[in-house]
Amino acid sequence: MGESRNLRDWQSGGESTLSFLQTHRVSLINELEDCIDSIIDRGLEENLLSRDDHEDIAYENGPRKKVRKLLDIINCLGEQNASLFCALFIKIQNGNFRNKVTKYQSGHSESIEKHKEVLARRNDCIKYYNARLGEKVYLTEHFVNLLLVKGHYSLEFKKHELLTFGQERIHLQNNTDVKPEVKLHQIFQKLNDRRTPKKILVSGVAGIGKTVLVQKILYDYAKTAAFKNFDFALNLTFRDLNLVTKPTTLREIILKKHGHLSRNLDEIFTNSKSFLLILDGFDEFKFYNQIDLEQYVFDPDEEARVPQIIGSLLIGELLSEATILLTSRPTVLNHIPTESIERFVVITGFSVSEIEDYFQKFYGDKEVGTKIFLSVKENHFLFTLCYIPAFCWIVCSVLKGHYTLNIEQPKTMTDIYCHYLIVLLKYHVYQVDCTKDEAILKAVLSLSELAYFSLLRHETLFYEEDKEIIHTIPSEIINSFLDKTCVQELGGTENVLSFTHFTIQEFFAAFYYAHHEVSPSDDVMDLTVQEKLDLSSGCLDLFHRFLSGLLSVRNQNILFKYLKLEGSKKLASYTSWLIESLINCCENGSSILNLLHCLFEQQMNSLVETIKPAVLRINLSDNVLSPIDFDVLTYFLDIVDMDIQELDLTATHVNADYFKQIQPYLLRCEKLWIGENNLDSESVQFICSVLAAPDCKLQELGLGWTQLEDKEFLEIHKALKFNHSLNGLWVEGNNITYGAIEQFSDITLTNTCLQYAVLLGNGLQAGDHTVLMEKSAKKVIVAHIDQDYGEEFWQGWWDWIFQRCKMCSDEKIVSFLTKVYRGLGLCDGKDITWMRNWYIEIDNFLEDRVKNCCITHIKKRIESLQQKFREQSAMR
Repeated sequence: MGESRNLRDWQSGGESTLSFLQTHRVSLINELEDCIDSIIDRGLEENLLSRDDHEDIAYENGPRKKVRKLLDIINCLGEQNASLFCALFIKIQNGNFRNKVTKYQSGHSESIEKHKEVLARRNDCIKYYNARLGEKVYLTEHFVNLLLVKGHYSLEFKKHELLTFGQERIHLQNNTDVKPEVKLHQIFQKLNDRRTPKKILVSGVAGIGKTVLVQKILYDYAKTAAFKNFDFALNLTFRDLNLVTKPTTLREIILKKHGHLSRNLDEIFTNSKSFLLILDGFDEFKFYNQIDLEQYVFDPDEEARVPQIIGSLLIGELLSEATILLTSRPTVLNHIPTESIERFVVITGFSVSEIEDYFQKFYGDKEVGTKIFLSVKENHFLFTLCYIPAFCWIVCSVLKGHYTLNIEQPKTMTDIYCHYLIVLLKYHVYQVDCTKDEAILKAVLSLSELAYFSLLRHETLFYEEDKEIIHTIPSEIINSFLDKTCVQELGGTENVLSFTHFTIQEFFAAFYYAHHEVSPSDDVMDLTVQEKLDLSSGCLDLFHRFLSGLLSVRNQNILFKYLKLEGSKKLASYTSWLIESLINCCENGSSILNLLHCLFEQQMNSLVETIKPAVLRINLSDNVLSPIDFDVLTYFLDIVDMDIQELDLTATHVNADYFKQIQPYLLRCEKLWIGENNLDSESVQFICSVLAAPDCKLQELGLGWTQLEDKEFLEIHKALKFNHSLNGLWVEGNNITYGAIEQFSDITLTNTCLQYAVLLGNGLQAGDHTVLMEKSAKKVIVAHIDQDYGEEFWQGWWDWIFQRCKMCSDEKIVSFLTKVYRGLGLCDGKDITWMRNWYIEIDNFLEDRVKNCCITHIKKRIESLQQKFREQSAMR
């Protein structure tokens, strides 16, 4: 393109530059659209544009829109800057930078191609779980499903990451209207966001394919046209970073693994907007709780500790224009500065059709694969596991082995893992007749010892030099049950080991405890040891289930048959503890879910029959329940034939399908709490059918914070006309308006049992409550906290609220108490002594949580909530 006539007019003309740009705006758009990217890049280099302005222009759709945006910005920069821009336009159109750019691009392209060759070679294949020597799986044959979400799901996954996943996956995919599916190539693209995301968090449970996703991105970048907006893409693993214990620089970290980039790093750092850095496996980082910083690193050559460098990258102080992708299991997401994350992605594992496809490929016969798939689909335990690729392999291997080894088809989690152990020992380690070898049993017990004591120390990675026990275990055992990664260090290489999946480590840990002749020095069943080692109950849930299953008679028999392992002497004491614990939980209403799983793992109806509590209170609250959880619940309630005094399903994601499954037991229930679940119309219809049933025993029903609208509330109103048992209805914090409450308030004309319906925090406006109370027939409506119902009534409500607070994590306490805060705002304004005590109690509680919270952004949210309560209290 020759020199622009319009720009030549500018050079010779007498009018101001700003006037010239406005007069010739249309023709300039035509002339500059072909070189706009060069203009804005050069404008940034010469400090004519700020980084923010450059970014705003770059993210406009299409070159003509970019030119318009640039001209709008120039118009605000003044006469002198406008003249500098016009001079820049002419230089670029005359090609003054062309030779320099061409030479630069030539060397630049060669460097990129060399880098891509390295990445393609490194990421061509994946090690596929326990593949035999020589077996390969190519990335082109693997797929990963992603879901874009508005936030992360750490709360739901923390307690039972594996077993809640299947149900949570269905929940996520059923809400794709607000959480759309994302193709891999779209992960870095601008979708409906204001700007292209620079900080991306990919989360997913263990074995779901996070590392495979990283490999796929790098491979596609190297071998296809995908991700062409990045000149350079590379990854760092936290397994490697754990070995860097001294202060270092980002440059040194990168060059340890990517030494071929030594001549390119200055260029990469300077043009970081075209740089993709992937940080894989944050949950494995030894210093994950140290990246909340007060001091930042700003320069890639600035020496600092690794947590400082990682924290500075994530919040954008270091390489602010680079794209950073972080992968992690959900367990440690609280320690990530999520306020700087611009896109949250969840890896959702296999779909149902993909599970079936996997079975067909695994067995090499479509008909056989489909037949086995259909049998697995009927088993909630097996099928939930199969959503996770790693476990799909385990289940297929076990089922293949149970035909050849004449093992009974597995019914429980422990069954699956016991069979998995035997199958691997027989077909991957030694010949068939060698599983009864004493040396093998000794090796398995040594591996179990490693798993047990590592679990107590929260270790999932083992460095060969640090673990003497590893050198006593045959390599065949190591290779079958542990993954090995070779990490390059300055003094040589070091092998980093981990169990092929975290739950396999938990299984082996339970194996050690069950078959160790005496209790270990650090006895994990001892509450004081759990407290000393910071082992909350959630950390040990699967360990307990495996322990119960391993001590069961049928698995003891299997282990004796195939490993010549003598029966454990701990069965009697364990079953005694289990029965006593279950009875205590039934009588005091403590959380019981994991104990029900432990009971189910035993598969002994006679054991269940010995559980005879004085009352039956089943508390499953604050667990995202899966079909497996309802299987163990119904197993228990089928055998323990008693009226249920209380069933607490608060915040469990319960839905209509679950209600159908437990319908017979709901008719035995006196108090039912299903608040903090988003109940749809079908779920409400089902609750109404229970209320209207002639043999309904419900006396209290809690539906607080369940997103009820007028329509659903009035359906309950209709059902109560046929009910003869319900005394109290709790529907706080819903979306019910005055009109529906007005209709509901005539319930006393058709129902003589209902004494109160608590509607705090619904859609009542100022004065609505007074109008309702003026009508004597409407006293059943409780939409205000006052003394009419007395201190005892409201103290019971508060005790329940406060008990919920104690059970909530720091993360959840904010969302829960925010709802309570709104409800407490509905007071008649009297200076009630017992209500003042509530505010003192909640203030002390929040103060304690603030002191003990180690995650800065959550701590700030708790402090803000505490201040709101203080202000609300002062208003009274």
